[in-house]
Amino acid sequence: MEHSLTFLGTGASCGVPSYYCGCAACVEARTDTRAARSCACLLVSATDTSAPLPTQTRHTLIDAGPELRTQLVRAEASAIDRLLVTHEHFDHIGGIPQLEFYVKLKSLVPLPVYAGSEASAAIRQQFSFMLDTLDLRPLDLWQRLEFDGIAYTPLPAQHAPGTFGFLIESPKTRLAYFPDTGPLPQEALAALAVEPLDILVIDATFNGRNWMPRSHHSISDAIALAERLAPAKAYLTHLSMHYDEPITCVGLSELLAPYGGAIEPAYDGLRVAL
Repeated sequence: MEHSLTFLGTGASCGVPSYYCGCAACVEARTDTRAARSCACLLVSATDTSAPLPTQTRHTLIDAGPELRTQLVRAEASAIDRLLVTHEHFDHIGGIPQLEFYVKLKSLVPLPVYAGSEASAAIRQQFSFMLDTLDLRPLDLWQRLEFDGIAYTPLPAQHAPGTFGFLIESPKTRLAYFPDTGPLPQEALAALAVEPLDILVIDATFNGRNWMPRSHHSISDAIALAERLAPAKAYLTHLSMHYDEPITCVGLSELLAPYGGAIEPAYDGLRVAL
């Protein structure tokens, strides 16, 4: 079985470029599409290479932002086997309606959706018209799930009530995914420190002043956490690039250059082997 991870989106809810913004980051993204960012979500893929051709790939989606359709088209993902939800905010669940006709026309069975109580309540309220296409399943902190040879364990994050990060473990890789969080709770830090991390994917919403220090990281906060946890590789995600001091991808690469590639910004469409 071969496993990989695709960053479908790596931006905060404002996106890059924003229609209303003319900051340096948005100007860069308008002239270089590689600098554009959509709402943060992740696709984990498992391909059974021992099966007869054509090989079958199964996909686990983590969050479903409002640009989900275009993200999945870009990733050439034609099926979703399940959805895991980190929290209830619209930039992480707003794309769920784009799964409705995938279920009605292709899979023909309700899509398993694993979510905490707060996120489940938000999904039921906001998307009541499509509950016949969703198989909502409860998800609790520390509840280990395993699909296609990969384990997912929800860990506590400091953001909206009931927000999760995920410890994702394949046979080769131990990865922590926290796309929306302020300072990690001690229980999460302790769980991540049990064994060395291969990959840390961490919220880096703000540059310069952190407007929301209880619920988000700045880029410097994310760097400090990466230095503390010392993963083999750290990726910054949920980047707004606008606030409080706009920073371009060129500027961010220069800022991270002293780390010699150990800390890098993720980008939309980036694929990583697990």
